[in-house]
Amino acid sequence: MQFFVSEQKVRKDRRWAIGLVLVLLLGSLAMLVQAVRAEAAAELLLPVAVLLVLGLGIFASYRHIKQGVDAYLAVTLDESNHQAVMHFQGEIVHVDLLQVNYLRFQTRFGRIKSAILKADTGHIFKLIDFEDMDVLIATLERLVPAERVRSSAFLHQ
Repeated sequence: MQFFVSEQKVRKDRRWAIGLVLVLLLGSLAMLVQAVRAEAAAELLLPVAVLLVLGLGIFASYRHIKQGVDAYLAVTLDESNHQAVMHFQGEIVHVDLLQVNYLRFQTRFGRIKSAILKADTGHIFKLIDFEDMDVLIATLERLVPAERVRSSAFLHQ
Protein backbone atom coordinates (compact mmCIF):
# COMPACT_ATOMS: atom_id res chain seq x y z
CA MET A 1 0.00 0.00 0.00
CA GLN A 2 1.21 3.47 -0.85
CA PHE A 3 0.39 6.60 1.11
CA PHE A 4 0.97 10.18 0.03
CA VAL A 5 0.48 13.56 1.66
CA SER A 6 -2.97 14.99 0.93
CA GLU A 7 -3.43 17.62 -1.77
CA GLN A 8 -5.04 19.86 0.85
CA LYS A 9 -1.79 19.85 2.86
CA VAL A 10 0.27 20.61 -0.25
CA ARG A 11 -2.01 23.54 -1.21
CA LYS A 12 -1.98 24.90 2.35
CA ASP A 13 1.83 24.75 2.58
CA ARG A 14 2.15 26.32 -0.88
CA ARG A 15 -0.04 29.28 0.14
CA TRP A 16 2.00 29.69 3.31
CA ALA A 17 5.28 29.58 1.36
CA ILE A 18 4.03 32.16 -1.16
CA GLY A 19 3.00 34.46 1.71
CA LEU A 20 6.41 33.98 3.31
CA VAL A 21 8.17 34.86 0.05
CA LEU A 22 6.11 38.04 -0.23
CA VAL A 23 6.97 39.08 3.34
CA LEU A 24 10.65 38.29 2.76
CA LEU A 25 10.62 40.30 -0.47
CA LEU A 26 9.14 43.29 1.38
CA GLY A 27 11.84 42.93 4.05
CA SER A 28 14.48 42.72 1.34
CA LEU A 29 13.14 45.85 -0.29
CA ALA A 30 13.27 47.70 3.05
CA MET A 31 16.86 46.57 3.62
CA LEU A 32 17.80 47.58 0.07
CA VAL A 33 16.42 51.08 0.70
CA GLN A 34 18.37 51.18 3.98
CA ALA A 35 21.55 50.16 2.15
CA VAL A 36 21.08 52.81 -0.52
CA ARG A 37 20.63 55.52 2.14
CA ALA A 38 23.75 54.46 4.04
CA GLU A 39 26.43 57.12 4.13
CA ALA A 40 29.24 55.13 5.74
CA ALA A 41 30.50 51.62 5.09
CA ALA A 42 29.69 50.63 8.69
CA GLU A 43 26.02 51.40 8.05
CA LEU A 44 25.98 48.87 5.20
CA LEU A 45 26.87 45.90 7.39
CA LEU A 46 23.41 45.28 8.87
CA PRO A 47 21.39 45.71 5.65
CA VAL A 48 23.74 43.47 3.68
CA ALA A 49 23.69 40.75 6.36
CA VAL A 50 19.90 40.88 6.58
CA LEU A 51 19.61 40.81 2.77
CA LEU A 52 21.75 37.68 2.71
CA VAL A 53 19.58 35.91 5.31
CA LEU A 54 16.34 36.99 3.62
CA GLY A 55 17.71 35.85 0.26
CA LEU A 56 18.39 32.39 1.65
CA GLY A 57 14.84 32.25 3.02
CA ILE A 58 13.40 33.27 -0.34
CA PHE A 59 15.50 30.66 -2.14
CA ALA A 60 14.44 27.87 0.25
CA SER A 61 10.76 28.82 0.00
CA TYR A 62 10.92 29.03 -3.79
CA ARG A 63 12.54 25.60 -3.97
CA HIS A 64 9.82 24.15 -1.72
CA ILE A 65 7.10 25.65 -3.92
CA LYS A 66 8.77 24.36 -7.08
CA GLN A 67 9.15 20.80 -5.74
CA GLY A 68 5.43 20.54 -4.96
CA VAL A 69 4.39 17.03 -3.89
CA ASP A 70 7.95 15.73 -4.23
CA ALA A 71 8.93 17.82 -1.18
CA TYR A 72 6.89 15.51 1.06
CA LEU A 73 7.29 12.02 2.47
CA ALA A 74 5.68 9.09 0.67
CA VAL A 75 5.22 5.76 2.47
CA THR A 76 4.95 2.29 0.96
CA LEU A 77 3.96 -0.54 3.32
CA ASP A 78 4.64 -4.21 2.63
CA GLU A 79 2.44 -6.02 5.14
CA SER A 80 3.68 -9.52 4.32
CA ASN A 81 7.31 -8.65 5.15
CA HIS A 82 6.62 -6.06 7.89
CA GLN A 83 8.55 -3.51 5.85
CA ALA A 84 8.03 0.18 5.13
CA VAL A 85 9.77 2.13 2.40
CA MET A 86 10.01 5.87 2.99
CA HIS A 87 10.58 8.10 -0.06
CA PHE A 88 11.68 11.66 0.61
CA GLN A 89 13.29 14.01 -1.93
CA GLY A 90 15.05 11.25 -3.83
CA GLU A 91 16.21 9.38 -0.72
CA ILE A 92 14.77 5.94 -0.03
CA VAL A 93 14.88 4.40 3.45
CA HIS A 94 13.84 0.82 4.15
CA VAL A 95 12.42 0.29 7.64
CA ASP A 96 11.84 -3.07 9.30
CA LEU A 97 8.66 -2.43 11.27
CA LEU A 98 9.47 -5.21 13.75
CA GLN A 99 12.69 -3.40 14.70
CA VAL A 100 11.45 0.20 15.10
CA ASN A 101 12.42 1.98 18.33
CA TYR A 102 8.97 3.49 18.79
CA LEU A 103 5.77 4.58 17.12
CA ARG A 104 3.95 7.47 18.82
CA PHE A 105 0.50 8.74 17.98
CA GLN A 106 -0.64 12.25 18.80
CA THR A 107 -4.35 12.32 19.51
CA ARG A 108 -6.47 15.42 19.45
CA PHE A 109 -10.16 15.39 20.31
CA GLY A 110 -10.16 11.59 20.14
CA ARG A 111 -8.66 11.35 16.65
CA ILE A 112 -5.09 10.59 15.72
CA LYS A 113 -3.59 13.76 14.26
CA SER A 114 -0.05 12.56 13.52
CA ALA A 115 2.45 9.81 14.19
CA ILE A 116 6.19 9.71 14.74
CA LEU A 117 8.09 6.61 13.71
CA LYS A 118 11.69 6.22 14.88
CA ALA A 119 13.49 3.55 12.92
CA ASP A 120 16.32 1.41 14.27
CA THR A 121 18.57 3.16 11.73
CA GLY A 122 18.08 6.41 13.65
CA HIS A 123 15.79 8.03 11.07
CA ILE A 124 12.73 9.80 12.48
CA PHE A 125 9.64 10.16 10.31
CA LYS A 126 6.71 12.42 11.15
CA LEU A 127 3.55 11.24 9.47
CA ILE A 128 0.99 14.03 9.26
CA ASP A 129 -1.86 14.94 6.90
CA PHE A 130 -1.66 11.84 4.70
CA GLU A 131 -4.47 10.72 2.45
CA ASP A 132 -6.20 7.75 4.11
CA MET A 133 -4.51 8.62 7.41
CA ASP A 134 -6.81 6.26 9.33
CA VAL A 135 -5.80 3.31 7.14
CA LEU A 136 -2.10 4.20 7.48
CA ILE A 137 -2.36 4.42 11.27
CA ALA A 138 -4.32 1.18 11.57
CA THR A 139 -1.83 -0.65 9.35
CA LEU A 140 1.19 0.67 11.27
CA GLU A 141 -0.46 -0.19 14.58
CA ARG A 142 -0.99 -3.75 13.35
CA LEU A 143 2.56 -4.18 11.98
CA VAL A 144 4.62 -2.59 14.78
CA PRO A 145 5.00 -4.61 18.02
CA ALA A 146 2.45 -3.44 20.61
CA GLU A 147 5.05 -2.65 23.30
CA ARG A 148 6.61 -0.04 20.99
CA VAL A 149 3.37 1.79 20.23
CA ARG A 150 2.33 4.72 22.42
CA SER A 151 -0.29 7.40 22.30
CA SER A 152 0.08 10.97 23.50
CA ALA A 153 -2.53 13.67 24.01
CA PHE A 154 0.15 16.38 24.05
CA LEU A 155 2.23 17.69 21.21
CA HIS A 156 5.24 15.51 20.59
CA GLN A 157 8.52 16.14 18.86
